[in-house]
Amino acid sequence: MEDNEKEQLFEHYEKDGRKLLPKAVYFRTIEEVKAAFQKTTKSRHEYHLLGKFEVLRCGDIERLIQKRTDTAEESILYYASLEETYDIVKREHEATGHGGRDRMEELHKKYDNIPCHAIELYKSLCAECQKKKKRARVKGVVVRPILSNDIQALHVMPGLQVMPGFT
Repeated sequence: MEDNEKEQLFEHYEKDGRKLLPKAVYFRTIEEVKAAFQKTTKSRHEYHLLGKFEVLRCGDIERLIQKRTDTAEESILYYASLEETYDIVKREHEATGHGGRDRMEELHKKYDNIPCHAIELYKSLCAECQKKKKRARVKGVVVRPILSNDIQALHVMPGLQVMPGFT
């Protein structure tokens, strides 16, 4: 299942690659933002990058985050690479108790570029969620009473009197 979902995410990226960033593009963007921050004269592209992204450094790890206007009050919105998306959605899905689209809304409060399509795709391929899914009931089954003299012949119920003419 894991490989199947990752393949479908890559196919979706091939069709519409606006939100999901492959690792190479992700790390290149981090380097471009760091270089643009150091420069004194910037190009339009560098102004665009600085207006949209920041680089957050935690120890040796550098993460791409959404540009914050006020650092004290706003929560940090991370950007995830295409390869990390599956693991992030899986972790959040299991943490919410196999929650659906609405319960996994917390992902959009932490990550800026994880599309709803990735969440729906994981949910549709999750084996546990497929078990919980309502199944269509078979309609048209009619339960009929058993009309047989064999039951009366067994004398299962004491005190049952057979009416004359029905034996």
